[in-house]
Amino acid sequence: MRGAPQEPATVAQLVVHGGAGAVPEAERTGRQAAVERALAAGWARLAASALEAVMAAVRHMEDEPLLNAGVGATLNEDGAVELDASVMVGADLRVGACAAVTDVRHPVDLARAVMDDGRHVLLVAEGASRFARGQDLAMCGNAAFITGARRAATRSPDQDTVGAVARDAGGRLAVAVSTGGVNGKLAGRVGDAPLPGCGFYADDSRGAAAGTGQGEAFMQLALCHAAVVEMGGGLGAAEAARAAVELLARRVGGAGGLIAIDSQGRIGAACNTQFMAWAQRQGDPGG
Repeated sequence: MRGAPQEPATVAQLVVHGGAGAVPEAERTGRQAAVERALAAGWARLAASALEAVMAAVRHMEDEPLLNAGVGATLNEDGAVELDASVMVGADLRVGACAAVTDVRHPVDLARAVMDDGRHVLLVAEGASRFARGQDLAMCGNAAFITGARRAATRSPDQDTVGAVARDAGGRLAVAVSTGGVNGKLAGRVGDAPLPGCGFYADDSRGAAAGTGQGEAFMQLALCHAAVVEMGGGLGAAEAARAAVELLARRVGGAGGLIAIDSQGRIGAACNTQFMAWAQRQGDPGG
């Protein structure tokens, strides 16, 4: 006697990165471990939605002092931390972002609040902080973000970002990113992380991507949007990620990496740097 037919497995995907660049050998294991912890945090929320998964993963990475987001972020020329973050959902192309914030404990939460509010896409600096206080988000002094390691490395070339891309069982895509930007940057500098199409993009009908690396180069090419367009044209996520990274180097001499998930649920990751900490998982998020 045959048993009752089984329901097909519910399949979802999550891919997370913790930055790409000239990472010292001694730090690579620690950075990879931080990314694996973020993957677990995101996976635990993927049954709820792709949006909740990327929020959880990036929020976790804002608490990992080895990564360049939140605690442990890079310092600008004045020795202060200025943070950028963003989130986007692919179903209706809603976006929220913040830039150059100095006192919001979790910038990705602020990006989510901007998106949910719906009046604007991007808030910056003191105006963003004022909005965050009005939303009862956690605030802190700038010193809370600064670690001893960062104080000792103000001349290092760190310019990485953290990010997550997810596709839930309903085929919905989401992306979130967060960063402290380039070490020693000019005060007020804003990179690609809060700019839709540059450091991130998501469209359920095509795919989603998050980048890390030289923000100015990503902005010149609107690189993540370009990768999503390629996926919409039939290129798989792995091929689109490789093509984007090759374009980054060839066209503007840029360095960095990119993670992606296409509309079919295929995962891709590529970089043209010495190292990129990243991790992926797919399967039944409720299993």
